[in-house]
Amino acid sequence: MRNVPLTRLTRLSSFRRIAAVAWPEPRDPHMYGSMEIRVEALEAWIAAERARTGERITVTHAVTRALAMVLDRHRDINGIVRFGTVWMRRDVDIFVQVAVEGEEGKAATADLSGVKLARADTLDVPSIARQLRERAARIRARQDPDFENTKSLLDRLPGFVLGPLLRFVEWLSWTANVSPRFIGSPADPFGSACVTNVGVFGLTKAWAPFFPLARCSMIVTLGAIEVRPVVEGDRIVPGRVLHVNGTFDHRLVDGLHAGLVAKELRQLLEEPERLAMG
Repeated sequence: MRNVPLTRLTRLSSFRRIAAVAWPEPRDPHMYGSMEIRVEALEAWIAAERARTGERITVTHAVTRALAMVLDRHRDINGIVRFGTVWMRRDVDIFVQVAVEGEEGKAATADLSGVKLARADTLDVPSIARQLRERAARIRARQDPDFENTKSLLDRLPGFVLGPLLRFVEWLSWTANVSPRFIGSPADPFGSACVTNVGVFGLTKAWAPFFPLARCSMIVTLGAIEVRPVVEGDRIVPGRVLHVNGTFDHRLVDGLHAGLVAKELRQLLEEPERLAMG
């Protein structure tokens, strides 16, 4: 008995014939979303917090705090897929990406690293800003042991060895659940979710891919803040709008989850007093 009645299509264009053999069947679990958030209140709150604390707080720090709060509220998406089922993380750790300038400013030699904020749900915004500032400075000054040890190891290996090694580290870390520190690789370097900012490059929309060695349930990519026409009541007025883009692992995050994340992030960022500890 046939699974489904089928008839072969015999007249195909050249493109369709090529496309049919160029790609395998879709198995990518990525799901994408985007929203725009008014940030006038957030920017005023950040300015007040800067004045109060002396810390150079940014929108990235506020979003990191908001995302950690959301993941703490919805622990069922703070997990990984392992052995074909979902395993919950104990902690909410957020990875914030840091760009390291290349030699003589050349893009080809620039590195992309980052800082994992352990138990980010227990950190207020000034603490997030301080930790990121201090640890990013160490990375850029080549004084971070984890980054330097990993970079030194990877720089010495040829490509045909590097690929299998990374796949072994992935298996060791997530299938066997054994820390790879004994081979010079940090344990769980990416944590629960990632935050990255492409707005500093002038981009408004981008969706970051999951790195194979990470086991994050989502990546939040921040775009540039733009002045856009927005509706207030029955009037159109200029508004400052932040573009927030998300990449989700559909094995962990479905449409309902993504909607909750979007709704709660919007509430926290448009009413930033909610970001306070307490």
